[in-house]
Amino acid sequence: MKMPGINSKNVYTVMNRVENLMQLVKLSLAELTDILGNSTNAKLLHDFIHLTNQLPQTDTVSAAHSKVAAVAGKSKPAVRKKSLRKK
Repeated sequence: MKMPGINSKNVYTVMNRVENLMQLVKLSLAELTDILGNSTNAKLLHDFIHLTNQLPQTDTVSAAHSKVAAVAGKSKPAVRKKSLRKK
């Protein structure tokens, strides 16, 4: 798995200082900077963890769910194809 801010120079430092992904996710930007030794890499990793994985707002999810339900209600029932085998 590749993560922004983690590279061949700091991957072993991260693995030695962090027990698991849950602990990594809970680290602050300052803690990541201390571990990675570079504020640019720390910011890349912090933003990747905390900004790219945000869920959409509840209203957006409800609207999307309503659209999916409406489309699903309009869909045609599946038609079973006749078997090509000779009887």
